[in-house]
Amino acid sequence: MKILVTNDDGFDNPAIWSLVRAVKDLGEVTVVAPAGNQSGVGTALTLRTSLKINEAPSRVDGVKCYAVSGTPADSVVLGLDHILVGGADVVVSGINPGFNTSRNVFISGTMGAAIQAAAKGVKACAFSMDVEGDFDDPTVKGVIAAITTELLSPDTERGALFNVNIPAFGDTPIEGVEGAAPAPSELKSLIEAHSDGGYEIISGLAVNIDGLELAPGTDLEVLSRNRIAISSLEGPTLAHQPHDPTLQRMIEAANCVIG
Repeated sequence: MKILVTNDDGFDNPAIWSLVRAVKDLGEVTVVAPAGNQSGVGTALTLRTSLKINEAPSRVDGVKCYAVSGTPADSVVLGLDHILVGGADVVVSGINPGFNTSRNVFISGTMGAAIQAAAKGVKACAFSMDVEGDFDDPTVKGVIAAITTELLSPDTERGALFNVNIPAFGDTPIEGVEGAAPAPSELKSLIEAHSDGGYEIISGLAVNIDGLELAPGTDLEVLSRNRIAISSLEGPTLAHQPHDPTLQRMIEAANCVIG
């Protein structure tokens, strides 16, 4: 099995290597990721521009790493169609430091990579977590491996797309795993005037939850109970598919890890 690992924070972000270690025993893993931070670019492709691909230092033995001078979606296209002979069986994206919930799925580069993979008929999953830096938590590793194993299953349809948000681990243990629909909310952004007369849009991938009643079964509500939220998303619309059989298998497998 060939597994392409990517992210939106760049190949040298520590969290991508946490993801690599979690899936490296499931198949032949290759990292193809942006050369620099590409957060917030969504599914953007860099067109009419020459993109550079450079082999980059790997932090995991036996895993090759390539840095792409473009977006996460660029990395997926080049990884599937140029770097990996014959493409990949699955694409896993992340681990993004911070959640990608609600309407963030429309602008997140982490999700954008997974969406691009699914659009090309490749099974894909994005992982986000409320944690910074490198980590090696055995429970989180086990959960990611269990979810990716189900993603790799021949019973999972081509182009299947999933979004996984994991609460921070620490003094409070993760309570379990649930399927979750993206919460309805507004995006929060700021406009900052610059001295050159221009304006900068500042989002920070924040969702506006001020005064928002967290509907049961939505990703934000599930995370508020210290549970992992998994969304199965239909490719063209990103609508949640609560009855997807692969989603149910992922939930069961991940809950077995948590106990």
